[in-house]
Amino acid sequence: MKEHLDKVKFAASKTLTRMVIQSLDDARVQIEAQAMRFVGAKLPPIKEESPGIAERFMTNTHNYFDELTTLVVKDEEIEPDSYDNLSLVDHDYLEAMIAMEGMVKQLRDKEIKGMRSLLTRLETMFPNIRIDQTNNPLDPEQVGDCFNEAIKPLGFKAHYLLTIYREFNKTVFGKYEEIIEEANDVLIDLGVLPDLDITAEERAKRKAKREEARAQLAAEQKLKEEEEKAELEARMKRKPAAPKQAAAAPAAAPAAPVQTEQAQAEMFSMMQTLVQSIAQNNSGPALSATAGASVASGELAAEQEDLRKQQHKLMSMLTDIQSNLLSNRGSGLPGTSMNADKVAKSINDSLIAEQSSGELGAISAQSGDVINLVTMLYEAIWKDPALPVVMKELIGRTQISIMKVALSDTAFFDNENHPGRALLNELAHAGISWTQTVTLDEDPVYQKVKQLVERLLAETEPSNDFLQGLIDELRAARSQQLGTDLNLEKRVRESADVSQNIDDVNAYVKQKIYERVLKGYLDPSIRNLLDTHLHQFLVKLVVKEGPEGKSWKPVMSTIDVLLWTVQAEKQRGDRERFERINPRLIDNLSKALEIGGASKTKITKIMRQLKQVQEFTFHQAEAGVKPPSAAAPNTMEDKILLATANQKEVATLPRDDADLRRIDKLPSGAWVEFRGTAGQRVRCALASKIDSIDKLFFANSEGKKMIEITRMRLAHELKAGGVKIISEGSLVNRAMESVVTNLKSDTGSQNRRPARATA
Repeated sequence: MKEHLDKVKFAASKTLTRMVIQSLDDARVQIEAQAMRFVGAKLPPIKEESPGIAERFMTNTHNYFDELTTLVVKDEEIEPDSYDNLSLVDHDYLEAMIAMEGMVKQLRDKEIKGMRSLLTRLETMFPNIRIDQTNNPLDPEQVGDCFNEAIKPLGFKAHYLLTIYREFNKTVFGKYEEIIEEANDVLIDLGVLPDLDITAEERAKRKAKREEARAQLAAEQKLKEEEEKAELEARMKRKPAAPKQAAAAPAAAPAAPVQTEQAQAEMFSMMQTLVQSIAQNNSGPALSATAGASVASGELAAEQEDLRKQQHKLMSMLTDIQSNLLSNRGSGLPGTSMNADKVAKSINDSLIAEQSSGELGAISAQSGDVINLVTMLYEAIWKDPALPVVMKELIGRTQISIMKVALSDTAFFDNENHPGRALLNELAHAGISWTQTVTLDEDPVYQKVKQLVERLLAETEPSNDFLQGLIDELRAARSQQLGTDLNLEKRVRESADVSQNIDDVNAYVKQKIYERVLKGYLDPSIRNLLDTHLHQFLVKLVVKEGPEGKSWKPVMSTIDVLLWTVQAEKQRGDRERFERINPRLIDNLSKALEIGGASKTKITKIMRQLKQVQEFTFHQAEAGVKPPSAAAPNTMEDKILLATANQKEVATLPRDDADLRRIDKLPSGAWVEFRGTAGQRVRCALASKIDSIDKLFFANSEGKKMIEITRMRLAHELKAGGVKIISEGSLVNRAMESVVTNLKSDTGSQNRRPARATA
């Protein structure tokens, strides 16, 4: 299959590189127009450097494709020790990287048409490799990284970089679906799942349309070059006029206008294709919910009103099934626990009974597919190792309700932000740490989850607005447990002018600062520094840039480093890390305090006091003095048992080590399970990373810090089995990936069966 992958690689990289060259040319024109009002302005050599940028970009793109079949690691990959500036200094390249992060997020949120089909085809080619956002060569983040690395050696200033990135966003990300479409077409022509989502006629139309667009682009480019040449000749004959002041280029322009047409049902269409191919071969495991019922081979040849009546009967039947299941569950009879198999059997029995009595004819193929897919989805949820049993039981009770939601709106399968999916994800996130059931009755979030599930079961026709209301209540309960106010954040983020409500800004800044503290011990002088001068600086930052603007991330990283240097607990190697980063920390804090309004005398006094606290914490640690237990009840020594605890130093792993790379890609909020000293499981989420000191910090569901650990030691813990990464994404996404994988496996096994002999 490597030959197939190479064909996709060359086709996609050629198209992407052409778009990159176009974006660089457009950026050059924009920069020249902006610079005309300045006499003797020195312009960046974009035109001269474009071939080199394009060559580096194409090489980087090829490397990402090659990593699917080899263990090649790009030489340009940043070493951890090089992260100091990234964490603590807001320089030109960092500003551009933040802009790229925003553009990537914006494109991902848009749900790229054809991406799911591409991932499915790639996984079919490489069945032993899971293809996701971290290793998909055509994921926007990978393409953005390729461009970042290609342009980085030139050292352009931020205002030039932002213009270049804006044009890259418009030309490349703005037409990203064309790239994915072309990659899919290459695989279709090679016979890789050709009937997954589109017909041959549609493919031909799309190909013709793409060729027409390319021809038009070439003609426009030629015309543009002729106009530029004429303009240049005219400009040399006259003095440049002062142009109108150009508006400042935003860091990340929208990738494309908001789509108003209905979203393509890509995931649902793909899953239907796989389910129906199994049904045609009379294979039962994936079709248990409708195994004995009559399902039309295609959509029913009936009027819309008949279909509407059938839908109503199905909903009524599901309501009755749910009532019976809950009634049996409440009776305490043996074998009455709710699970996907029991629900599937009840649905199948009811369908057969309704059809035998003549009340319900053959159900439409789409309804049958939805019923089977939701059943398989809940089977996957029950097998998900990240969910504690108590949460599996609560979520299991929602199966019929979610089935109704999916029958009413098949966008449930395609839209990652669908309220039905969001509710399941929120429930799972709320209960992921419930490994100890003894104290659950005292947990206010657990009580809220039980209450919300009961309300969902009582709603016969749950609408999206109803589901969103449940989500909002659950989020409010969880934020209250963490001591945060979601309504406050919403007001600040949605405010057209935050300076008009300075009280909200002050409360927002205070809330964000104390999210970083992780409810641990903090010296009173440092708490005062956070409450006054740093608070004032952050208020000015929010008023100037809005909530979490381009400078927010490096500033928060600086605060993270500050808090680490004054924490009571110390580990081996912390003194060396401290001495390496503290000069830059002091310098950046001094600048922040000056912007916040502190006088030079005050800044000198604060810095002197900070250094005293830092040195005192190291003196305490070296003397073996621990902070009061009341102030720090959850320390690493008290709660968590590490397999490498007896090793003073762990061996350095190679950069291409699978566990190390997995940790490097671990997103904020990912849940990890450690072993407790008393044999219990200790689950906590990644709260923050400080790349400059090579540390990761984990906190429990209440926001209390549980452990800090180096990236290398955590990789060794993964290898030793002392740590498990239990949740790197949303529950529904994991379950749907599992369903698709199983369907593809079933389809593949059928294709491999020998054909029966015919007479």
